[in-house]
Order: sequence, then structure tokens, then C-alpha cells
Amino acid sequence: MKRFFLAIIILLCLGLLETVFADSLDDGYQAFKAKDYKKAVELMRPLAEKGDPYAQDVLGFLYMGGLGVRQDLNEAARWYRKAAEQGYANAQNNLGEMYYNGYGVSKSVTKAVEWYRKAAEQGNAEAQNNLGAMYFEGRGLKKDYDKAIQWFLKAADQGDVHAYKNIGDAYLNGLGIPQDDNRAIEWYQKAACKGYIRAYNAIGMLYQEGRGIPKDQAEALIWYKEAAEKGDIVAQDMLGRMYIEGDGVPKDYAEAVRWFRKAAEWGYPEVLYILSQLYITNREGVPEDHVEMLKWAILAVDRGHEKAKEIVEVGEKALSPEQIDKAKKDAQEWADTYWKDFYPLLGTIPKP
Repeated sequence: MKRFFLAIIILLCLGLLETVFADSLDDGYQAFKAKDYKKAVELMRPLAEKGDPYAQDVLGFLYMGGLGVRQDLNEAARWYRKAAEQGYANAQNNLGEMYYNGYGVSKSVTKAVEWYRKAAEQGNAEAQNNLGAMYFEGRGLKKDYDKAIQWFLKAADQGDVHAYKNIGDAYLNGLGIPQDDNRAIEWYQKAACKGYIRAYNAIGMLYQEGRGIPKDQAEALIWYKEAAEKGDIVAQDMLGRMYIEGDGVPKDYAEAVRWFRKAAEWGYPEVLYILSQLYITNREGVPEDHVEMLKWAILAVDRGHEKAKEIVEVGEKALSPEQIDKAKKDAQEWADTYWKDFYPLLGTIPKP
């Protein structure tokens, strides 16, 4: 009889402990959602160290973004792995992202596919979309549009906006499914309704080209601007080109430079090269400035743009040592401001 009561007490204690554990996870999640990242770290770390996979995944995410802790990609990958190896699907997808980008681990699209698949087969929508993208692009496995569409549709059924956009792309180009501009628009609109900015850009392109909808430059501009204001690099680049060419808008070099500079913050080589060209001669709203020309060319070369090397060579021959030093200094300051330790925050954190 005593043993019976002892067992009951132990079970009650265990239940109480589980409740406290769950409450701590929820408190940590609420701190995360409130952007009180230091508190989130304080609450999640002890749980992660005790082996809770959700807490380990959250801690990995916080290290990935430098949220409440010093950014440490190796530590992020370590915590993701701990959770992933316990079969936690969200962490498996996040670890796949780390392998795909080479953050905190040696880059490996094969291992990325491996972890995406583990998570996708458990029903993780983001992983299903990621695995579909790997099939679609032939990264880490043989290109297979049919399988790509299958995984995109699984993710879309769960409301994944990236999958909506990818299905729209497939319809637009007739890859894995019959080409259909109207169906492409439907999927892009579904993604746009959920605020996915890349879908805004896609809709702008359809209006600009008149595919599936009447050609309308003014409407295209609205969609491009909406996407660009929200940080879409493709839309920022497109707007810059539209203002240079006067395509649907009055020519405005100053406005073009404004949008190209925003895109340059992401390190887009072609945009850096275009910026260097814009400063070669006087243009309305953009005065000739060979130091700026050399600065942008140096940055473009740093990002692998071959043609920009010609501008650098010309600039270093034509400019004074003081001007060259200033261009190099300005380029370094730009890189340090926008590119130093820059890693897009990957993955998501669901509720516990």
C-alpha cells in the first residue's frame, strides 16, 4: 500500500514538473514574440541544456540572428543539430538551411536535401517547399519538375506562401505543369494576399509584360514600388532600370540611384556595377563623380563582377592617389556598414 501511494506521489510530481516545463517553454516563446530576446535566451537555455528539442531549436535561431546573444553561426548549427537529431522537424529544416548556405557548417546541398527531406516527410511545410525547390533547380539531386510540384502542393496545402509563389512560377514557365498565365496570376495573388513581397514583384512583371492581364505600366509600378519598399531586391533593381530608361515613368536618374543604392545594400553585383557607370559622366540629378565611380566599381569587383574590373583599372590610372584612397576608404565603410557579418535570418519559430 505504501508503495502504491509513493507511486501516485511520484506520478503527480512528474505531471507537475511537465506543467512547469511547458509553462517555461511558453514563457520563453512569449518573450521571443515580444522581442525580449535576452529574456528568451535566459528561459530557453536551461531547457535546451536539459535536452528539450523545441528550446534547442529556438536557441539555435537566436544565435543565428544574434538576438539576445552574440551572433554565432557555429553555435546556431550546434543547437539546431541537437534538436534535429531528436527528430524535431522544424530544427531539421533549419539545419538544412544552414547546410544549403554554408552557415556554421561546411556548405553541402546534399546534406541540405537530407535534412529537408526528414522534415518534409514529417509534414513541415517550409521543408516541403525547400525540398520542392531542390527538385525544381536540381540541387543536391536530379532535377525533377513533377516531384517538385508534388512537394510545392503539399506545402501550399498548409498555406506556405513560398510554395504559392513557386507554383505560380511553374505555371508561368510551364515546368512540371501546363503553361498557364492565368493560373500563375492566381497563385501569385494568393501569395500577395498573405504579404509575400516576391509575389508583388511577380505581379508587377505580369502587368509590365501584359501576360494574362492587360499591359499596364502604371499598375506595374505600383506593385514594384510596394515590393521595393518592403525590401525586395529584384523590385528595387527593376525600379532603378525603369527610371533610367523612362519605362512607364519619367526618366529620373536621381530616383534610379536611390533604388539602386537600396539594392546595393544586399551586395547585388550588377547593381553595384550600374552605380559605378552612373557616376562616369554628368547626368541630370547625378553629377559626375569619379571617386564614387571607383568606389562602386571596387565593391562590384569584391562581389565578383568581371566587367567592373575595367572601371577599377581606368580609375586607378586616371585618379590621384588621394582620390583612390578615398574611394577605397568609402568602399570599405560601405561594406562594413551593410555587409559585415550579414546573414539573412533563416527559418521560423512555431509555437511550442
